[in-house]
Amino acid sequence: MSELTSSLDDSKFSIVMNHQLCDYANQAKSGVDLVVSGHTHGGQLFPLMNIENLTGLGDDRVYGYEKRDNTNFIVTSGISDWAIKFKTGCKSEYVIVNIQGK
Repeated sequence: MSELTSSLDDSKFSIVMNHQLCDYANQAKSGVDLVVSGHTHGGQLFPLMNIENLTGLGDDRVYGYEKRDNTNFIVTSGISDWAIKFKTGCKSEYVIVNIQGK
């Protein structure tokens, strides 16, 4: 992530859209302001990511908001699953992010 974001202007608010949440530690080290992810297994038929979170094996969130260093992370459950048009393990949602300057 640091290599991808190294040429960004630090005076501007930086947003990374990452389909699959992963590697929060390196994303936080890169210094981006916001990482938005929507790929969560928490709302599928079998909540695999919930097992990871309960056992402590994972580094990243299944759902919700977290701040690490100066980087904000938002993970949304999304609207539906890939094969079925609804969620079973959580609420379907749209997320609106209101950014008010740096």
